[in-house]
Amino acid sequence: MIIYFKYSNHLVMLVFFMLFSVQPLRPQEENTLSPYSIILKRNVFNPLWAVSLQGNDTRARKEELEALKKAEEERKAKERTDQEQNLIASKKKEIEANYSLNGIVFEKGRKQAVISDKRDMEHFLYENDMLGESKIISIDPEKSEVTLDYQGKFTVTLGMQ
Repeated sequence: MIIYFKYSNHLVMLVFFMLFSVQPLRPQEENTLSPYSIILKRNVFNPLWAVSLQGNDTRARKEELEALKKAEEERKAKERTDQEQNLIASKKKEIEANYSLNGIVFEKGRKQAVISDKRDMEHFLYENDMLGESKIISIDPEKSEVTLDYQGKFTVTLGMQ
């Protein structure tokens, strides 16, 4: 169909070409989005518990989230336990390095331990006395040992050298 107007032939041909050469718009097929469908289902920037769930996946997803939370709690508990054990081990080494038993004295029928610290200060202590954060729980003159208890967490035995 050719229509002539007063306008130039080029303009008419251009309009004619534009009107009849345009294809009608069709909705996109779902197959073209298939590689991206996972992105539409789950936004990776949202936390796991904020995902909206549909269909039968709800129960499985909830179980998965509970398992993840439990695993995270177990990891944190293990980390706290490891930190506490490291702290106890370092404190035990510190006590053993800072104090040494120099002797055991009997005074008025009571046993008294002579303990020196790393600054060469002498401490004359009886059972149940405190030495820093540790408590003397026993003085054994036969073995020449003093047992210290650190806040009920562990015991350290100091022997004469």
